[in-house]
Amino acid sequence: MASGHGGGDRPNILLFFTDQHRLSGLGCYGPTPCLTPEIDRLAAEGNRFETAYTCCPLCSPARGSLMTGLHVHGHGMLSNNFEYGTCMAQLPDGPHLLPRRLGAAGYRCGYVGKWHLGGARDEWFGAKVDVSLPSTRGFEGVEYTHQEYLDKHGYRYEPYNTSRALHTQRWDGPREASISHWLADQTLMLLDRFAEAGEPFFLMHSDPGPHAGYVAPQSLYDLYRDVEIPPWPNYGWDSRGINGPHQVKIHPKKESLSWDDWADTIRHYYARCTDISIQVGRVREGLAQRGLLENTLLLFTSDHGQTLGSHGGLIDKGFHHFEEVQRIGLIAAGAGVSQPGRVIREWGSLVDIYPTILDAAGADFDRSAIHGQSLLPLLRGEPVQWRDEVFVEFFGLGNLATTMLTCRHGKFKYGWNCVNRDELYDLDRDPYEMTNLVDDPACAEALADMRRRTASFMERTGHKSLSQFRATRGLSG
Repeated sequence: MASGHGGGDRPNILLFFTDQHRLSGLGCYGPTPCLTPEIDRLAAEGNRFETAYTCCPLCSPARGSLMTGLHVHGHGMLSNNFEYGTCMAQLPDGPHLLPRRLGAAGYRCGYVGKWHLGGARDEWFGAKVDVSLPSTRGFEGVEYTHQEYLDKHGYRYEPYNTSRALHTQRWDGPREASISHWLADQTLMLLDRFAEAGEPFFLMHSDPGPHAGYVAPQSLYDLYRDVEIPPWPNYGWDSRGINGPHQVKIHPKKESLSWDDWADTIRHYYARCTDISIQVGRVREGLAQRGLLENTLLLFTSDHGQTLGSHGGLIDKGFHHFEEVQRIGLIAAGAGVSQPGRVIREWGSLVDIYPTILDAAGADFDRSAIHGQSLLPLLRGEPVQWRDEVFVEFFGLGNLATTMLTCRHGKFKYGWNCVNRDELYDLDRDPYEMTNLVDDPACAEALADMRRRTASFMERTGHKSLSQFRATRGLSG
């Protein structure tokens, strides 16, 4: 077993994790109208990865990778928990899980917010399943509901629907009534518990926003009420006329919507992002007040991005290879991070979070048994041999199963669609991915290289579709 790098005074680790958070919802990845000053402050105090990717643009699979350090086909949670397309309804327990490894290393583990790796159900299709909750997988938490929180403080929280394009809501009550504020309160309570104990801790603060339905207090929406939201550069892309799996995610009422409809939805989305940023600031200040900030590694990232009308009126995520859902923000600050304000050009991946946290904690783990690579050498400014490619998988959502795999190398992005035409984009010339070059003779050599890279990735990680990929894409075994 290879040991992680640990110091004499082991750092605390706090992971801010958001849901469906596109880069335009992060000010430090601008230019954008979105206001996220506290998240931007983390980037200024620490390091920001310019280009980081999810391992899967879907909630449960991405979170499964966070807990295991494996790509989705390696841990088997192919779709959201309890959906027909997944191989498992609940995240299986085991000593390899992130909180179990940290617990074995002497860390207390806390969890606040969205889980989406199982639930209280112990049966699926007539078979008994092991209930997967944070409390059954090695985490401590705070057990009280949002409604109990509202009742305790006398807050009024009665959202009403507002927008035509997507389900958006806002309310006229205080900002403190928001779900994000309630979750930050829980995290601060856990910080009190951990500070009193004096043991090193890992705490995951998992905000369910800015995922739909984009619920924002009126006061934060008002920040954007009169702000112009320009159309996405690929908003006019012919999503109906171009064949591809993306058609699953075209807004069903696309033709009846104007850009003003989308812009209003985006204002709600940005208001939600601003609320999240406020809570990041509250938690950071809570660490400082408890004397914990200096010895805490702060990480910020997301499970995946969001379309919000880009690429000709697409909604949600998945079923395509586009940057809007595959790229994520990735920020590290605090203990062990050198050169504040640095932008790291090496590519990060969500599968890197698992080994990074274990490395920071000095926990034992077998690096050869996972797919991720610790980010700590990059954060410390140490020389390290780094990957020159990154991969994203997608296996479907709900009762719609598929097999898709994205390879990013150099300026090219290659998308394998198992039962559809492949895609190839030159992101230097075409950053908004509007022209598929897969049939362009001038790109034949690049296409062949990307396919070879994809086959190599599938082989070394045990992807079960390798033989089919080779047979259908002209590659020898």
